[in-house]
Amino acid sequence: MGSWRGGFSFGRDDDSPAHRFNQLSREFRLESMRERRREMVVFALVMVVAAWPVIYMIVSVIELLVKERTLR
Repeated sequence: MGSWRGGFSFGRDDDSPAHRFNQLSREFRLESMRERRREMVVFALVMVVAAWPVIYMIVSVIELLVKERTLR
């Protein structure tokens, strides 16, 4: 705290531990957001693949019920 002058130094090459930590934290958050986005895309793909048989089954049952009604 002895070197702190009560302001921030934007745009300068600050090599203080706080500035390095800030940069590391920012980079980590950006990489974390990218990884989360990839995981969300893969999860959505898995959900679509898993839901497809259920949707197909529902459509087949409805078609079967409609055919049965027309036969009567």
